[in-house]
Amino acid sequence: MESSRRILELMFLTAWADGKFEGSEALAIHRLTAHEPLLREAGQAADVDRVVKGRLAELGLEACVREAAAAITHPAQRELAFRCCAKVSGADGAFVEQEGAVLRILRETWSFSAEDVQRLLVLATR
Repeated sequence: MESSRRILELMFLTAWADGKFEGSEALAIHRLTAHEPLLREAGQAADVDRVVKGRLAELGLEACVREAAAAITHPAQRELAFRCCAKVSGADGAFVEQEGAVLRILRETWSFSAEDVQRLLVLATR
């Protein structure tokens, strides 16, 4: 349950990273939570979004991403989180620096190699 909620937090952080939450990003989050069995355990998305917005305003993007990422310890769940964030990042068709920063922080935090990132980004496009 904790990991699923943290993955959902990371998706909302990705969506809010550029300061606006697009409808296409909301739709991507909805689809991901509906289709990924682990994410169905995350709880109410609106509650998670509200918490994320407050924490983001209080701590900033990098601290929030690092905090959520630190709570995800299983390698498969880390890969799922990265893929989900990549999908949310690309949902609005605009790849902005702030959303890319989320993926960079995740890569650093979890020590993903360039090959890992490339593989996960390819999987995220499916």
